[in-house]
Order: sequence, then structure tokens, then C-alpha cells
Amino acid sequence: MVQVIKMLRVFLNSLEPDQDILLSRISKHITDDMLAEIAQADYGRDCEKHLAPLCLLRDKGVFAPPMYWYPCEVLELVRHSRGHWIGAFANAALLRAMNEPWHYSGSGQPSYTLIKLLSSLEELPVDFTPETVRLLSWMMLNSDLEGRDAQPIYFGVALFWMTLQGTVRASDQDLIELADWIVRHEAELHTNCNWAFDRWLLGIAGDPPPSEWEHLGEKLAELDLSGRPDELRNWVKLIGDELAGNSLT
Repeated sequence: MVQVIKMLRVFLNSLEPDQDILLSRISKHITDDMLAEIAQADYGRDCEKHLAPLCLLRDKGVFAPPMYWYPCEVLELVRHSRGHWIGAFANAALLRAMNEPWHYSGSGQPSYTLIKLLSSLEELPVDFTPETVRLLSWMMLNSDLEGRDAQPIYFGVALFWMTLQGTVRASDQDLIELADWIVRHEAELHTNCNWAFDRWLLGIAGDPPPSEWEHLGEKLAELDLSGRPDELRNWVKLIGDELAGNSLT
């Protein structure tokens, strides 16, 4: 496993990891009207107190204290109930807030915020795949890839999906090694987790169905990879089917 992790880190570093670039690029599309809508999300309460830090976040990529309330409270409220630009901005911001120097933990599991982000990005007229890959590679490099937390596996699945889209250069062998780590690490955690329920990845993360990650699994399983190596195609189908729960039907 040590050699697998070493090769995985080499691959992740080759993707030019960056924790700020996705939020920065999305922010360029966020209008004052969108920020005003976000600021009013808590029934209009403390609108101005939310708006000023939202502007700072969009324009500078910085959270001003006390960020756990202003503006993270309204970012959480809009991350799945408004337009896709607002959703993408809110979820990218919340993921960024979880890391240094803010270490925000109020939005629950990063995997929930991440799948909401991916869902919003998919609906936008701009392709943010390269920036998303750079964020995901940073998140993985700054996670314990051998630890007991299931969240890095979600990051890996998302990175696997994004790099398979073809707009980011990744070799078939690198993707095979990423898939190998995803499956091996999930199996290791599942074997040693006596409270997990019988679902691939969801069971060790306490993410009971219906989960939006199941939909991503379905898309992985149905992905047309004509011309790609059989080994890679088999890994994609395996991960997709297991995540979607297809192996149970």
C-alpha cells in the first residue's frame, strides 16, 4: 500500500493542485444581485451583515470573522435550493472554508458539499473541470490517504469522474492506479468498521440511501469509454455499479 500511495501522490501533484482557483473562477460570474439573493436567504434577517462578507469572499476569496455565521449561515441555506451559479459559489466557498486557515466545520460532511458542488457545476454553461480537478487533487493531498476517514475516498471518486471527462490530461495508468486505491482503501475501512451498513462507501461514511452519490455512480457505470483499456473500463464499471448499488439488484 505504501507504493500505491506514493504513486498516487505523484499523480495528484501532476494535476497542479490548488485550493483557491475554483472559487476564484466561479466568483467572476457571481453578480451583485446573486450576492444580494444569498444575503437574504435567512428570511432577510441580518441581510447587510451577510452581504459585506459575501462581497469580500467573492472579490478577495477571504472569509472575515465571525465567518461561521456571516456569511456561512446563508451559504449553507442556498447551496441546494437556488440557481446553479449560486449553488456552485456556495458549495465551492464552503469547501474552501473547511481548509486552512479557517477550518470551518459547520456544514457537515465534505462529501455532501462536494456532491452538491458537482451537481451545480454540471448545469453551468462554463466548463470548470480543470479547476475542479485542481481543487480535488489539493483536497486529497491534504488528507490522510491511509487513515480511517472515508471522506478522502469520496474525493477520489469525484476526481476519478472529473478526469474521465477528457478535458484534463491524465494517463490511463494513473486512472487505473487511482481506481485501485479507491477500491482497496474502501475495502480496508469496510472490513475494520463493525458498525458500517452493507453499502459500498456509503456504509462506512454513514451516508444512507437515497444519496446523490448513487446518481454519480450510475453515470460512472454508464460512461462510454470506447477505445480505453479494458482494465480501466472494468474499474469504472465496478466503482460505478458499487456506488449506485447496482450490485444489490
